[in-house]
Amino acid sequence: MSLGRRRIPRLGGALALVAALALLSGCATYSSRTAALRPQLAAGDFDAALKTIDEGTGSHDRLLTLLERGLVLHYADRWEESNEVFSAAELLAEDLYTKSVSQGVASLVSSDESIDYRARPYELAMVPYYKALNYEYLGLPRESVVEARRAEELQAAAVEATLGDVREADRADLARIRIDPFLLWFAGMLREQAGETNDAFVSYRNAAVAFQDLHDLLEVEPPDDLARDLARTARRLGFTAELEQVRKDCPVVFRSPAPDPQEAETGRVVVLLETGYVPQKTQIRFDFPVYSGKSYDDTNAASWDLYNGAGRYRTLYPQRKIEYWVSVAAPELQDALADPLARCRVAASDCDTARYTVVATNLSRAARITFDAEKPTIFFKTILRGLTKYLAQRGLEKSTGKVGGLLANIFGAVTEKADTRSWSTLPGRILVARLDLPPGRHDLQVELLDKRDHVRGVRTIAGVEVRPGGWTFVSRRLF
Repeated sequence: MSLGRRRIPRLGGALALVAALALLSGCATYSSRTAALRPQLAAGDFDAALKTIDEGTGSHDRLLTLLERGLVLHYADRWEESNEVFSAAELLAEDLYTKSVSQGVASLVSSDESIDYRARPYELAMVPYYKALNYEYLGLPRESVVEARRAEELQAAAVEATLGDVREADRADLARIRIDPFLLWFAGMLREQAGETNDAFVSYRNAAVAFQDLHDLLEVEPPDDLARDLARTARRLGFTAELEQVRKDCPVVFRSPAPDPQEAETGRVVVLLETGYVPQKTQIRFDFPVYSGKSYDDTNAASWDLYNGAGRYRTLYPQRKIEYWVSVAAPELQDALADPLARCRVAASDCDTARYTVVATNLSRAARITFDAEKPTIFFKTILRGLTKYLAQRGLEKSTGKVGGLLANIFGAVTEKADTRSWSTLPGRILVARLDLPPGRHDLQVELLDKRDHVRGVRTIAGVEVRPGGWTFVSRRLF
């Protein structure tokens, strides 16, 4: 009886410790903790959105906190603050990409949310894009050009770093999207606005090649205006041969270019309309077997065997008895919700000028390509984590008895959580229309069209200032 009395407090204390650890680890995923963020953003309640970000992010979500805050501040027209936050995000992202992988050890005994979040390549590329827009609105076009250059560099570097973390067999599509055609085109327009005609032509040419190569994979539409941009800058530079080569290499870009108006008589208005959201990650659970009598000394090899045998475990070792089924949690990328908005018709209310938008960039598609490349490695690591936890539990049970094994099992269960983090406020697509308008102030009418070209709503962008021969960038988020 005295032995029993001594064990009860110890077990009670241990259980209390495990319960405390469970509370610390939390059961909620990132996506569930920030579920209110998108509705608040759509309602224009930016202060509430900022509060949700601060309350829903943890110590390992520092980069996400900055990314979400930077974008909300951008939509709130707090452009200087937005750029300050985005600049801090860039510095942190660079530090995290060069950081030691020592945090990976912690994830094997808890979850991937115990690792600092590293932004995906398509996320990183959008930081200088929004900074460039902020600088445009602040009247600092030179700074916008600097950011446009950085967008190209960041995505390429981030893709390279990500490719190093996935299997060679899973790299093909991700390796192709080192650049975003739209960001190249956007950089060209900013460079042309700044008087850097030669650099603008190079950006336009690179954008044309990228649209030609990637429009099917990314599900985007090469804009007719890009052909006009190439023709115009080539004419100024005398690049007749270079233009003909681009025309030959990129027929999809030159399928039906409209004629360029007299440059001195009009100004160019670039309308950037953001719609939808990037798909979110959710948590799924699945089980895999641990076999009696099998050696698990090489846990990496065993985990890949289990991953490759997913759904047909009994064919791996048909003569062996299953000792235990391990339950684990992994992220799954939801399919993007069908966007009722197919395209927009943008018209100036005071003159007979109207253009339809094209899908210039598709972040939802980039998210899918990135996740599909990373998924096998993510699931392998998930199985490895579950196997590591179970083997630790089994070893503890042998050395300390069933109570130790029970506590390890409980700890493993309460800390098993999928990493569902992502920059959740990013738009799913950016639609672009460009209008050539006479100098002055114009109100733009934006008709929201479904797949049958039925008008589902109208938005007004008032007081757009157009300068003769100048550029005006207008960005709006459509909800």
